[in-house]
Amino acid sequence: MTRLSFALLGMTVLAAALALSATPANAADEPLQLRVDAVIAEFGGTQTAANEVSWDDGAVVLTLTADGAQPLAVGTCPSGAFCAFDGVSYTGNKLTFFSCTTGNSVAALSSVRSLANSRSSGTVRAYDGWATVATLAPNTGAPSVAAGTDKLNCS
Repeated sequence: MTRLSFALLGMTVLAAALALSATPANAADEPLQLRVDAVIAEFGGTQTAANEVSWDDGAVVLTLTADGAQPLAVGTCPSGAFCAFDGVSYTGNKLTFFSCTTGNSVAALSSVRSLANSRSSGTVRAYDGWATVATLAPNTGAPSVAAGTDKLNCS
């Protein structure tokens, strides 16, 4: 998959996650399987667990959380990956990226609110337009990033 198509896939997947999390209150009670089915119907992908959809042979994984789920820690972002969460303090839906190429931007649309870099090397940067709003060293996280964060880049 090319850098551009991987970046577009990342933008699409995160847009789906954020759209699902921004649904009306009555949709928040929607069963998890229906939410997974909605993501697959609109954006493709493969269901890999009760609450996960993956693309590109697992290079990008969307993990949906049920309402009332307990907060997640930085450690829940798998080793060798970087993650974006739509809630502060690593809560809500989680998008996990297992692949990073220098200059390969991915969009973190709308309400990405926390980030984790569980890679042993390299940095992850969050942007609001062209302004850098967070820089994560290896094995670190940002429990709160600006609501305007619209893209991520890793190196």
